[in-house]
Amino acid sequence: MPTFNLITQPWIPARQQGALRLVSLEQALLEARRFERIEDPSPLVTVALHRLLLAILHRALEGPGDAYEAAEWFKNGFDQGKIRAYLVRYHDRFDLFHPERPFYQVPDFTLERSSRSWTVLAPELNSDNNKVLFDHTITSRPRPLQPDEAARLLVANQTFALSAGKSVLCHTATAPVATAALALMLGENLHQTLCLNLVAYQKHELERDFATWEKEPLRVADLADCERAKASAKGIVHRYTWLSRAVRFEPEEESGQTVVRWIAYASGVRYEESQVRRDPMVAVRPDPKDPTKERPLGFSEGRALWRDFAALLPKPGSAQGLEVANHACNVYDKLHCHFEKRGIPVMVAGQANDQAKIELWRGETYRLPEAILGKADLHVFVKKCLDQAEEMGKALNGAARALATELLTMGDRQPHKDDVSRLVQSFPHQAAYWSALEGQFADWILRLGPDFLEQQARLEQDWQQTLKREALRAWELTALVAGNDARALRAIYKSEGILLSRFYRKEAVGAKGN
Repeated sequence: MPTFNLITQPWIPARQQGALRLVSLEQALLEARRFERIEDPSPLVTVALHRLLLAILHRALEGPGDAYEAAEWFKNGFDQGKIRAYLVRYHDRFDLFHPERPFYQVPDFTLERSSRSWTVLAPELNSDNNKVLFDHTITSRPRPLQPDEAARLLVANQTFALSAGKSVLCHTATAPVATAALALMLGENLHQTLCLNLVAYQKHELERDFATWEKEPLRVADLADCERAKASAKGIVHRYTWLSRAVRFEPEEESGQTVVRWIAYASGVRYEESQVRRDPMVAVRPDPKDPTKERPLGFSEGRALWRDFAALLPKPGSAQGLEVANHACNVYDKLHCHFEKRGIPVMVAGQANDQAKIELWRGETYRLPEAILGKADLHVFVKKCLDQAEEMGKALNGAARALATELLTMGDRQPHKDDVSRLVQSFPHQAAYWSALEGQFADWILRLGPDFLEQQARLEQDWQQTLKREALRAWELTALVAGNDARALRAIYKSEGILLSRFYRKEAVGAKGN
């Protein structure tokens, strides 16, 4: 019988002294200071592996109780005896091909019920219902998959699986954080990264919470009953290790090695919302449709994530902020760390989707400014400045729409709104404005240092000047596209008042956008 135990076999990609190597779970946890970071080509895999390690540490170390204990671990290391004891206790549960308790799988699920190519686990590859334009994978003849890669894809898929309709068991519900952008605070090595994201784990949560592998594995009969196959999270570890899909690898022997080509794959446990604490790695922002409500911060095809940067900042005195950011600040505060104008790096990873179709997946790294370690409410200030950028963008778009309307108006005949919208979309104003601001914002945010309160007025003034400058440049590009004949010049003159009025805070003189 094949075996591949994740505790002892190398399968986690870790960067060490510039080189990438595969390490076992035991090495990643016990020798974390030796590795700079976990690094997989897919950001979804990278962040999912971190969640797995955090889940094990929370359960093995039974904490931390607060930021003081996390700071102690940061400085002096983990209790290796507790980690080893935990891994010994659940050793068999981490075998990818165990006959009775295969890791993160359903033991009695078979290919006779649902046979799929393993590529269904990888969003960047073709699968039965996910066709990728530039991938030529043939799902009827998939290449053999090595056990280490199979383990990484399994962990990522359980974290980011999207709803895809009815399966052979029940409806394939979306994983709890499938559409969220997961934030991971980064330290100078893997050990520091883990400590910065090990949020407080109180005893009352520890007692009711559990990791998926700590319970007897669910079986097909459990998951085929659609009413029974529902649950709400018992704690953060239960959420981190959610069984979103019923999976069973079918190992094969090829050239003396164990490989996987086919898997049984269907719906898992349907996630039901509950009143337990919010996911510590998920930030929220106001719902655009209803500002009184909040929704998880996520990636979208037409909006860069930095435009919601304020959601990643700690909110002093509020339980609604990004918990890992609050925790990292508290840990550094207990350690009396100073960053010397480098801030705290944070990786944000996730995917954007249109129902079951994945439009993009992405990992981005930002630096939270040094001022977050102070007592000023930086979140309010940054949000105000980002709102100003949005208002300027709307004024720019209003001017572009007015320009399009003027260009398409023939005598008394008003153009159709769809024709106006198509012409506006062909203008470069939005792309030019937001792409230029992205680089400017990255430089500006790092200027928010320990002297933030003294520099606040100057910082806001500089940001407003940046908005005006980039909006004018974007408008000049748009005007060039409109042309330079007499009709175009009249249209430009009449429409640019909408943008200029934003600069001088007065009503536009001339045409108004629709």
